[in-house]
Amino acid sequence: MALAMREVPQRDDDDAILRLSLGAPGWRFEFEADGTMLVSPTFSDGGPRDVEAAVQLRAFAARAGGKVFGSSAGFRLPDGSLRSPDAAWISEERLAGLSPEDRTKFWRVCPDVVIEILSSSDSWSDLVHKIESYVLNGAIFAIAIDPFGKCTEMRGVAPAHLQLDPDAIARA
Repeated sequence: MALAMREVPQRDDDDAILRLSLGAPGWRFEFEADGTMLVSPTFSDGGPRDVEAAVQLRAFAARAGGKVFGSSAGFRLPDGSLRSPDAAWISEERLAGLSPEDRTKFWRVCPDVVIEILSSSDSWSDLVHKIESYVLNGAIFAIAIDPFGKCTEMRGVAPAHLQLDPDAIARA
């Protein structure tokens, strides 16, 4: 089924993006820094992997503090892109620096840790580019996991005591 786009929102128009999302359930909308809109379907088979990634981050957050976000969260990065990682963690320090304005709709912050998991509609090179863009925008660590090819790519430095099991995420 094709997605009919009657209104293509500007990347910085939160309300238009929300209207588009409400009118197109089952689709995920992200924007590149240059304004290119990325539309991808949501699949059931990726759900358990997203949850496993968030559970692993949650175990870390129980010790380190901060907040964990799932795949339904969207973030506006400093370069103007809008991203929705499969799982993310934001430290207490970064959260404390956010104004109430920054915490509305799509939060204006780059998560500290980002996990992206390849789906059947993604390309590996695009996913690796995505984790690189997170680090360029302030993430301290980003990981891409390919559950099909059983490989991972990491950028940045993982926070102390972060223990991720990419194989468990891929198997979920």
